[in-house]
Amino acid sequence: MGRSGIRRVFGDNGTAAQIAGRVPREWLDTVLNGDSSNETAWPTVMIMAAARLALEDAGLSQKEFASCNSAIVVGVSLIDMEMTEKEFYSFKEYGVLSPFALASANPHAPASHIARELHCSGKVITYAGTCSSGLLSISSGAEMILRGEADVLLAGGGDSCITPFVVSSFTAAGLHPPRFGDDPTVECRPFDARREGGVLSEGAGIVVLESIEHARRRGAHIYARVTGWGMANATLPMSTRDAFASAMEQALAKAGIEPGMVDYVSAHAPGIKLSDRLEVAAIKRVFGSHAYNLSVSSIKSMIGNPLAASGPLQVIAVAQAMEHSFIPPTINYQYSDAGCDLDFVPNFGRVARVATAVINSSGIGGCIASLILAKPQTTLR
Repeated sequence: MGRSGIRRVFGDNGTAAQIAGRVPREWLDTVLNGDSSNETAWPTVMIMAAARLALEDAGLSQKEFASCNSAIVVGVSLIDMEMTEKEFYSFKEYGVLSPFALASANPHAPASHIARELHCSGKVITYAGTCSSGLLSISSGAEMILRGEADVLLAGGGDSCITPFVVSSFTAAGLHPPRFGDDPTVECRPFDARREGGVLSEGAGIVVLESIEHARRRGAHIYARVTGWGMANATLPMSTRDAFASAMEQALAKAGIEPGMVDYVSAHAPGIKLSDRLEVAAIKRVFGSHAYNLSVSSIKSMIGNPLAASGPLQVIAVAQAMEHSFIPPTINYQYSDAGCDLDFVPNFGRVARVATAVINSSGIGGCIASLILAKPQTTLR
């Protein structure tokens, strides 16, 4: 059974108690070997740690990465809100700002920090498309490799916005549960009839993308192939279904496959009533009767919604699902919703072969992205 990382936060110094998903600071210190300074923004620290782990897993040293035709593409949703809020209150109360105030408001800071550490002189790009920006970064990276603009690159995203102001803002917008019980771990309920909003979290996910020739030349372990991607925009909330459908159809067309060849959909599904229902409607529209043969699950039931990190973490989860023939579950699913009637892999992961998968991600403002992964040995064309 999957486990939730959602915990209670705040509730001291007069702030209201809330729930969210946090990355343990102590664990990140071990990943970075104490290299990050106290002045480095927390989102940058997490994204840098994810980049190091990605290179280590890929068997690429920092020197090798810098010497390649390399690039960096990072997605973020918000600036470093924790530091920005502290600077705002300091300026309001005392008229004083630290030298790092401007840097905390720079969305390009994580990407530029990685580039400096890795001595990357190639393209360094930041996407700021809210929650979907991380998946868009991976799509953009795949496009760059296809065009020959890079042989290897780091792509993904991350966010850290767990502050009383941001969590309260998400709650006011109906994107975070307005109330919760004694057990925070059961509050994120994608597709469940009781869902009341997605639970905000933080995190980072970075993957190494490279051309198949470059990967084979260096004997890399290939987890999956990026074969298709698409993007659409929902101009109104009720057009979300059409935008999800358009993004998935574009991705399928680019991959050159029929809907019936897909085994698994890693859904955006944050646990918001309307959003979950419209994504399910889009899956039914694109896949027709095959939708009922698909496994569809939301890892946000376990990790919450880490905004720009969500898409990259879904990519990593799908790559692992392909590697180990094991589909992650949607936990906290107990009561079916009439508008959500697919196979959501409820509560327990499932042993199953995954040859081709669709990954969906949606951002505030309507930007929706879809990506298709295939097992390395799967022939699609």
